[in-house]
Amino acid sequence: MPEPKTRQDYFAAASRHLAKAVHLAGYAEDLAHTPNNRHQSSDYAAAAAVYADIARSAAAIAQTLPETPED
Repeated sequence: MPEPKTRQDYFAAASRHLAKAVHLAGYAEDLAHTPNNRHQSSDYAAAAAVYADIARSAAAIAQTLPETPED
């Protein structure tokens, strides 16, 4: 995947990482409700938190970049 360069690229990256965070958080929640796999839920929740942090960082970078005509 190419490195984001424009404001739009960073917003797109933030959106992708947020979607991944939501997916992993949902999976962690599902695991938390199953007795045999409950021990794995914290690992998936931690991964979701990392993706959420990346999404926040990408959104913050996008906010600092100047708007381009296509934004």
